[in-house]
This record gives sequence, C-alpha cells and structure tokens, in this order.
Amino acid sequence: MADEVNAGWARFWAVDLHVHTPGSDDADEQYFGSPEEIVGAAIGAGLDAIAVTDHNTARWCDRMAKAAVGTSLIVLPGFELSTRDGHLLGIWEEGTPAQVLEDVLLQLGIKREELGALDIAAAHGMGECAEKIAGAGGVAIAAHIDRERGLLRQPVQTYVNELLANRDIAGFEYLHQDTPGTVKAKLKSERDPAMVRHSDSYSAELSRHDMSAIGGRRTWYKAARPDLVGVRYALEDAGLRVRTTDPSLEPTHPRIVSVAISSGFLGGSAIDLSPDLNCLLGGTGAGKSLVLEAMRFALDQQVDQRLFPTIRGEVDLRLSLALGAGTLVRVIASVDGETYRISRRFSDQASVLAVEQQLGDEWVAIERGPEQVLPIAAFSQGEILEYSRQPVGRVGLVDAHLDLGEVNARIGRTLADLNRNASALLDARTRVETLSEKSAKATGLQSREQELSDLFDEHLVNQQRDWAAERSDLGALKNAVDEWRLELVDPPAVPTARIPEHAAEFERLKAKHTSFEAAVGRARSELDAAREALSGELTAVRAELDAAFTLFESTVQERLDQSGQRSMVTLLAELRSVQGSLNVATKAGSELIDEAGPELERLVAERDRLLGNLKDARDERRNLRRGRVKELNRKTAGIVRLDVPSRSDREQFRSLLEIIKVGSHLSGTVLDAIANGIHPYSLVRAIWSGDHSKVGTLPEGVSPTDLSRLQTNVADRSLWEQLLAMQIVDLPDKLDVKFRKPEGGDYVPIEHLSHGQKCTAVLVILLADGETPVLIDQPEDALHAPWIEDYLVDRLRELRGTRQYLFATRSAGLVVSADSEQLVTMRATAERGEVEARGSLERHDVNKLALHHLEGGKVPFGRRAQKLRTSIGA
Repeated sequence: MADEVNAGWARFWAVDLHVHTPGSDDADEQYFGSPEEIVGAAIGAGLDAIAVTDHNTARWCDRMAKAAVGTSLIVLPGFELSTRDGHLLGIWEEGTPAQVLEDVLLQLGIKREELGALDIAAAHGMGECAEKIAGAGGVAIAAHIDRERGLLRQPVQTYVNELLANRDIAGFEYLHQDTPGTVKAKLKSERDPAMVRHSDSYSAELSRHDMSAIGGRRTWYKAARPDLVGVRYALEDAGLRVRTTDPSLEPTHPRIVSVAISSGFLGGSAIDLSPDLNCLLGGTGAGKSLVLEAMRFALDQQVDQRLFPTIRGEVDLRLSLALGAGTLVRVIASVDGETYRISRRFSDQASVLAVEQQLGDEWVAIERGPEQVLPIAAFSQGEILEYSRQPVGRVGLVDAHLDLGEVNARIGRTLADLNRNASALLDARTRVETLSEKSAKATGLQSREQELSDLFDEHLVNQQRDWAAERSDLGALKNAVDEWRLELVDPPAVPTARIPEHAAEFERLKAKHTSFEAAVGRARSELDAAREALSGELTAVRAELDAAFTLFESTVQERLDQSGQRSMVTLLAELRSVQGSLNVATKAGSELIDEAGPELERLVAERDRLLGNLKDARDERRNLRRGRVKELNRKTAGIVRLDVPSRSDREQFRSLLEIIKVGSHLSGTVLDAIANGIHPYSLVRAIWSGDHSKVGTLPEGVSPTDLSRLQTNVADRSLWEQLLAMQIVDLPDKLDVKFRKPEGGDYVPIEHLSHGQKCTAVLVILLADGETPVLIDQPEDALHAPWIEDYLVDRLRELRGTRQYLFATRSAGLVVSADSEQLVTMRATAERGEVEARGSLERHDVNKLALHHLEGGKVPFGRRAQKLRTSIGA
C-alpha cells in the first residue's frame, strides 16, 4: 500500500553491547586495527549490532559509526564507566554524536583531561550514574557483575541488593552460568531484571582485549531492529525478548510465511507474518477478520459444514461478497524446512486449489492436500461458542493434536466391510426364507405323490420322476452358465519416464505391459468363447432330451388311451406336476442344509467378528483421546479439567430407533430407555436372531414384550436393512469440560458457565500446547478483560517460540501484555480495505497506531489513566 508503514516484525538479533576499540587505553591498536577492520570482524562473527564501550571515553564512537555506513552492522555509541560499585555501560542510539556522551561523562565527574583513563572513577555511585545516563537518553547496563570488583563482589550486600533492584539499571552482564540464579535469589519477587552476556572484547586465552574476541559472548535481543529502541524494549521484557543462547538452534514450528489476496475488498494485499504472535488491528469492517477467513479458505480448513452449518453459511456469504469470483488467495508456508505454496481461486461453484513445493528455483505441484501440508487450529467467534456448547463437537479440540489417521482408516475399512456384510446377509436371509418356504412343502408333496404313484405302474412313476428331475437340473445349469461372469480388470498403466536417461528402462516396461494387455484380452476372448460353447451345447442337449421326453410322453399317452381310462390321463398330469414341485422342494431343502443355512451362519459369524474389530478400533480411539486428555489436564495448570466419559452420545442411535419403531406403538419413554440402556450391537443381534437373551439384563422401563413388538414391526415392514445400519451407528465420544473460576476453587461444568467463561475454557484448551498455527477471530468479544490477562496472556508468553499465533483483535492484553511480535493495522474506505502499517510495538509509528486502535488515541487513554491513577499507584 502506498502509505503503509512496514518496520518489520520483532525477531532475535545477535548483539554484543560491550565492545572495546583502541579508544580504550587497555586495548592496543595492534590487536584491533582500523575501525573498518573492527566492523568487519563483528560482521564476520555473525553480529547484527555492537555497542562501542571504551573505558571512560567515547572518542572512537564517531569513527566506528562512519566505518559501519553501508554495512549490515548497527553501531551504538557508548562507554564503560568506572564507578566505586563496579563498571557500568552507558549506551545511546545510533547516530548520537560522541560529544553528547562526553558531556554526560563530564557530568558524572570524569574530567576532560581524564577521559579514557583507567584509574579514575565517577564521582557518583552506580545507581546515581545509571539515573543520569537514563535521564540523558541512554541505557545503563552493569558490566561483568560477577568478576573481581564487580557489583556482586561489593562488600555490603544490602547495598548490592538495592542496586540489583534499581530500575535505572536496565540489565546485568554476567560471565558465570550460576550468576542469574544468584541474582534471582537475592531479588526474590521484587524484580526480574534482564541478565545479559557480552564479550568485553576480552580473550581469556590471550589474556588481553583483542579484536578476535568480539562476539565471543553475545546476547540475542528480539526487536524489529537492533537499535537502541529495540534493545531498550527487549530489556524491559527480558523474559520474552532476551536470550543468552542462540534461538536459531531451537526447534522450528510450522508456520504461515505470508498471505496474498489478488482482488476483491482486500485486492493487492500481501502480508508477511511473524513466526510468533501476530495481531491484526483495525476498525469494524477494515478486513482483519477477512484476512483470517481468506487464509482458512486457501488452506481448505474452513468452518466444519457438518458441525456448524449456520456459521459456515455466514462465512461463505462474507467471502463471496468480499472476495468475489476469480479472486486468488495464496499462502506461503514453511514446514520442517520445506517451503510450500498453496493457491486457491474463489468461485461460486467448485474453487480451484493447487499445492506446490519449492524445489530449488521452481515450484512443483504435489499430490498432498493443504491440511496434510499445514494443518491449522482456526476458530471464529461463533465456532468457539459452539465448541463450548457441544460435548461431541468439542472432541475436535482433543483430536487436533492426535494422529488418528490409522485408527480412523481402520474404522472406515471395517465399516465398509460391515456394509458389504449387511448386503450379503440380507440376501442370505432372503434366500434362506425362500428356500425354507419351498422345502416346507416337500412333506405334503411326497404324500400326494405316493397317493398318485399307487395308481400307476411303479416303473412308469420312477421314469416320470427321473425325467422331471433331469430336466430341472439342466434348466438350472443353463441359467447358471448364462449368468456366469469373470471380470478381468485392465492392467495398470505404465508411467512415463521423468528423467530422460531412464527412457530405455521405461520402454522395456511398456513392451511387457503390451504383452500383458494382449494376454488379458486373449483370456477374455477364450473365456467368452468357452462359455458360449458350453451354453450352446446345453441348448442342444436339452433339445435332444426334450425330443426324447416328448416321445416318452407319447408312449405313455398311447398306453393310457388304450386302457380307456380317461381319468388316468388327468391323474398322470397331476403326478407330473407334483413330481416337478417335489423336485423343487427337495432341491430347496438340500440347498438350505448344504449351502444357504451354512452361508447365513458364516455371515452372522463374520459380522460378529467385524463388530468386535469395530469395537476394538473405536475403543482404541477413545483411549487415545483419554491419553491426550490426561496430557492436557497436566498442561492447563488446574484451570480446566477434561474427561472423555465412557458414556457416549446416544442421539443418533435414538433417531434411528425412531425410524424402525414406526407402527410398533412403542412410546418415546421406552425408546429413550432402550437408547440409553442397550448397546446397538446387542439390540440388533437380539432382534435379528429372535433371541432376546442376547440383550442381557433389560434396563428399567423396557420389557420383553417391547422387544417382541419391535421385532414384529421390523419383520412385518421388512426393515432388516435399517436394522443392520443401526447396529453400526457411531456412539460419538463426548468431551466433558469443567472450569475453575478465579473466585472459587470448585470446578464448574462448562454447560453451567456464562458465554465468556465458556469461551475462556475453550481457549485455555486450545492454547495448552501444539505446534500448528493458531488463527482466532476476536476472542475478547466473549471474554472478561481480566480473564484475558489471567488465562490467556500468561499462556501466550509461556509458549512463545513454540507456535505461530494470528489474532484479529481489539484486546490490549493480547497486543501489549502478551507482547505481539507483529502488529498489522488495517483501515477501510467505503469500497475496500488495506494494510495501514506493520511492525513491532516498539516502533513509534506502529505504537501510535496501536494506541489509536486499542485505546482511541492519546487523549482518551490519558484521560482514563488520570482517572484510574489512584488504583494504579495503590
């Protein structure tokens, strides 16, 4: 943007604030060289800034500043002042003339002719000198306090403690690792000062000040820039902004590097993001929430349509209005040292999404979704509230840090197997019922056949029976052959070589692939031809035998005609019909005993095994969640207590019961008791088998008659498919949340809390741990202001450097108290929004804008401070 202020976000810089030059009488020029050589040595040591602190003088400060012009090194002018309590560093902003520092030295009692002398000391104690340095615009740091004649070695310990507590001394430089612990023990809770390490340009190995020692000890200061403004700000919040070990050696976490929006309300906006805490500020309608929603859109991790359809609809409408068709949102992400580019173009229909990885100077498309590359934890205001309301939905807060991929895949595969089993089971049940009905007629048919057979010659009857059975067998075989199919799928395709040198090897594969395709084609042709030949031969055999049967029937008819007994013709026709039906019934009985019955039993046993597998997988998932809950309970510091109870949610089970009960006249109370007291596995087994003992002990309010009525209803209305579907319904885990209010020690269920308390509990869970980026839209709207400080700020400070956070916010607590590394302020006209400024809070322009957006500006903030000063000073 044209007017955008971009000072950069706060990051760690390597700094040595105690560097000597030949300006010190004890630093020989032969061991240092020229100012340019000293600057080069500092840059070569990997330093971003140094302070020139010669003993009781500033005479080389201007020369060093001039030598650094055009380089990456920031040079801060300063001196090392000798006081009766030890040495004290005084450091000023870059560009401050040496004359200003010399004037301060004169005020401190160092005479002009004594400037640079080692054997003289200031006329004041360390505390007074620090006050005068601070009053002159400098920063005072007590030097090497644990060396001989250093501050900690002074004889009067009460006076030492007073100096340690003196806030005009911004920090304490130390050498030995146990010194910070000593200082902390002396101060207790009175103060937690910055403890820093710098080189003093002193080489213990050479026993002298030497240029090679510059940066040998250093401190990393977090600031937008390592000038005095940044260093001072870091020293004031040392817990977050000062490190004496290299932060670059700490593990990195996944992060969003930048986001860019091509058109629409924020068209042309491109924002680089800090890997730590980012806060988006701005008035209503400036677009700060839109930035988060656009990132979620690009990363394809928007509001869950299934859980929160209303919220998702609202977000989609906002995106449609603010982005518009064709707008491209592009996110750059860094994960495990790899850089990814995720692009998604907005459309009212299906949006186009692309995921690429940077390989050298090229972007290469990869077959991984955004959630696989960079999962995020994102929450709008509405989502936080809904998570607080829904015991099932908020299980997602636990799942966010669990790898449930394998167990969920196992559950999915088992459910698919159970659905296939259900289809086969329904067919098998129908087959058994049909065969049972047919075979049940055999006894009556046998009796009638015997009655009719007694009227005819036994040999004729047997011949008639055999003919009927044989014709039935051939008919069944013909149908089976005609229906028989063996599906041979096409062979998998051979890929094309990506590396030209490998083309010959891939051509060999393609040659074998061609042979494979030909073999599959031949097999198909041969199978089809053989089946057609068999079918044709069956047709021919049946035709021949049908002719013979017609001849047999004619012979029998002639005999009956010769007998003159016309009634025997009718009885013979009945005998033939009875024999045919008896043959069908007999075959049905055999098929029932030999095939259908065992197959049904096998499928029932298979289902029981699959149900056991499903239960084991779901139990494993629940145990993983419970393990995660235990971990979260340890990390939420007693603020929130979580539990995944054994009692699962039965709502969906209850709704499916409502479907199969229609017509049974069972009351809602009975259905409630069934849903709450019987597992769907057991209920379906009992109804399917008719053995109600499979349910076990019936819950109160449910009788055997109720189950019988339900079973009869299922059978009468053929609801077996719905019954089997109900058996595998998920009984979702719930997450019970209890929150401990600050005014009392008791834990209160989240359902009994106010809106703000619910949201606080959810945010405490969210911020407990993890490394995925966190995107939250204006959490303060639902939170009591002191709770932001009590529950969120401390946690954000404690977890700094382990996770990236992006808040759209108006909370001074999140911005100032939590000490955001980057503020992005936004403004809007009637038609579009834009980034107004970006940077760290210590930069004046950004600080001024933060005051405007958070407090309404200098005047109202001053007015409030004036009226509340009594409480501030209390």
